[in-house]
Formats: sequence, C-alpha cells, structure tokens
Amino acid sequence: MADEKRIKQEELNEEDEAIFKWAAFNISFAITAFGEEIRAEISRLRAAGIADSQIGGILNTDLQSGGRIFGSFRNSIKRGVVSGIMQGYRVGQDRVYGDSIKMRWVSVGSPNICPDCKKRVGKIESWRTWETLGLPASGFSVCKGYCYCQLIPTNYPIEDKVIIK
Repeated sequence: MADEKRIKQEELNEEDEAIFKWAAFNISFAITAFGEEIRAEISRLRAAGIADSQIGGILNTDLQSGGRIFGSFRNSIKRGVVSGIMQGYRVGQDRVYGDSIKMRWVSVGSPNICPDCKKRVGKIESWRTWETLGLPASGFSVCKGYCYCQLIPTNYPIEDKVIIK
C-alpha cells in the first residue's frame, strides 16, 4: 500500500510529461538527421571512388575531431537536452511565481549574446508579459535552443550579465 501511494505521488502531470516528450522528440529528430547525414556522406564518398576502408577512416577522423558530422550531432543532442532542461525550468518558475512578481532578463554564460537577447538584458516585466514576448530558449530568438538566458525575480540581487569562464 505504501509503494502504491509513493508511485502515485511520483507520477508526472500532463505538463511535465509534455516537456519530456518535447525533449525526446528533439533528440530523436537529431538522431534521425544524424543517420541521414552519415548515409549521405558515405554515398558522396563512394560516388567519388573512395574505398569503404578509407571511408571508415574519414568518419573516424570526423568523430575524433568533432568534425562537421559528429560535431553537429553532438551539438544537436546538447541542444535537445538543454532545451528540455530550460523548458522544465520555465514550467517550474511559472508554477512557483506565476505573475506574482516581476522578472529581470539575465544573460548567463557567454559574453557573446545574440542580438534578440541583447535587447532584453536587464529589462523587467511580469511573467505573463515575458510569455507573450518570448521566454528564454523558447525559440523566439536567433539563439533558439542554445539560449542560456534566465528570468530572475527582481528581488534577487544579480548582475544583468553573468559570464561563466
């Protein structure tokens, strides 16, 4: 009986489940695109007359160096994971704060901020207004799923730009 109660408490609600599905879809898409890219590259190399043994070496070099194919795949998986985390953070923030307090747009991570986010750094709005304008990592900006910006409650003392070195 205690285990049944614990399992019910651990069940995901629909919004949580949607975030996991969204992240899984993004990662699944990246895997599919990666498979297509590998097949296309092998076809191009074979059409150029390169032997399969050499093709294996070329692909291994790309893997070891984080080249065009494997580097892109790594970045796509990273983007899928980060986007899932950011969407989970967004839902949690909405549940905790809702529209009860004002939020400041803070850039986190790199000194290179995309032009869309740069315009928002330090700006203060309600949660609902930010939802309407576009939340960090929601896809509204040039940086899309690579966005590490955060909405921070204005009562929390923090710089508008937090650079991680």
